[in-house]
Amino acid sequence: MDGQQVKGTAILPVEVYIRTQWGEHGWERVLERVSPDTRKVLKGRIIQVSWYPQPVIAELYQAVADLFAGGDLSYCRKVGREAADYGLTFIHRLIFKFQAPSMLVSKGPELWGSYYQPSTVEVSEPEPGRIVAVILGLEANAAHLHSIAGWMERVAELIGGKNVQVTVDTAVMRYEITYQ
Repeated sequence: MDGQQVKGTAILPVEVYIRTQWGEHGWERVLERVSPDTRKVLKGRIIQVSWYPQPVIAELYQAVADLFAGGDLSYCRKVGREAADYGLTFIHRLIFKFQAPSMLVSKGPELWGSYYQPSTVEVSEPEPGRIVAVILGLEANAAHLHSIAGWMERVAELIGGKNVQVTVDTAVMRYEITYQ
């Protein structure tokens, strides 16, 4: 594997969301907005279990923010939430149903590694209602980092967290997850 890679399971939900919300014309607009290398990947069939160059997802989220939200990165958070709903399997959801958000401490790094390589996430020992995660070694833009915040928020809800909020410091890739 050369350079940073992202699994198709992270890319495919974004494509599905765009096509569902904005139609084929919306998807074509996204393809026009990204670099030729990314366009070539996205015009092909994205396979969930395959690895793709990391810039593909970063450019994809930036194009989404620019085209459909006037550059507002909070839209990427919404798409990240949708990606979690789409991408997590029935088995994940069944396991999550019997957990608490604090399980992200033990399972977070493993789950992260199934989406991004080489990169890691360090998750702090939880305090009641609070978890801090720091992503290490990921080359990402702010749009992509906001999508990750949305994904984390939705996963924490699926695990049973209530009133979940995720704040992100994009400069240091630090996420603070609070919940009840």
